[in-house]
Amino acid sequence: MKKALSTFIAAFAMLAAVSPLHAADAASGRGTINRINTEAGSVNISHEAIPAIKWPAMTMDIKVADRKILSGLKSGQVVSFGLSKDPRAGYVISHIETVK
Repeated sequence: MKKALSTFIAAFAMLAAVSPLHAADAASGRGTINRINTEAGSVNISHEAIPAIKWPAMTMDIKVADRKILSGLKSGQVVSFGLSKDPRAGYVISHIETVK
């Protein structure tokens, strides 16, 4: 019983140590679209700070995971978006929707 408890505690400690690393693989943000570049598969957005990945508020071009999500978006729209970490491109927008 004592060995099982210490194994459980060790496993829990390892899981707790690893979880914050995985939390940074995804994040969400909110911002205003400035430009859409369908050819490049990116959107220029002025976004609020994104604490989960330690990004301050800024304006930047962000690639999208799938160009289809750019359909229907327009400059000036306020949006909320999800970011996921791509091994080659860094953070990419995985989904985006307008805020009403």
